[in-house]
Amino acid sequence: MVLPVERVVGAEPAPKDQAVTNVELPAFLAPMLIGNRLEQYAYITVALTPANREKMLAIREKMPFLRDAFLREVNKASIVKADDPKTVDTVALKARLLARVNQILPKGSVSDLKFQTIQMTPIQPQT
Repeated sequence: MVLPVERVVGAEPAPKDQAVTNVELPAFLAPMLIGNRLEQYAYITVALTPANREKMLAIREKMPFLRDAFLREVNKASIVKADDPKTVDTVALKARLLARVNQILPKGSVSDLKFQTIQMTPIQPQT
């Protein structure tokens, strides 16, 4: 009995890992301003979900530019909720950061932005 050439020459190809992995950006500090007064900082870690596996490398290559853009964005305007000044407005901040992502990467490269960690850090009282 003769087997087809594909089976004799090469066994079944190894299944490729096609799972999309989130790309976590280095954490950054965001000032939490109420009016013009600095109340505390938010220590924020963000993870970007690539639209597909090929976009992961592009996100990693642009990571320094993304981090810089995020820092500029959180320092440009307040990130606190209007009705709760001790809380980060994650919905509004997510929209602002995704807009920055789309300026740096081709539109549609990132399918989601997730906040991994948001930790409040009070400023030290002046003595």
